[in-house]
Amino acid sequence: MKARTILIFRGLLALSALLIVITTTGCNTPEPGNQSSRPWNSPRGWEGAMPGMMGGGAGSGIGR
Repeated sequence: MKARTILIFRGLLALSALLIVITTTGCNTPEPGNQSSRPWNSPRGWEGAMPGMMGGGAGSGIGR
């Protein structure tokens, strides 16, 4: 019984060590910098308008 308890404890210890290694390391690579001419978070021309007030574009309900 004692040998089985030690085996279970070692297994749980190995599993927790593996979990710690997996969660603390990642596959992130260093960024070369923002190569985009437009930031990702800047709004596009079609964003921010009221629904149905897009000036006759597709899905606006005008000119059908």
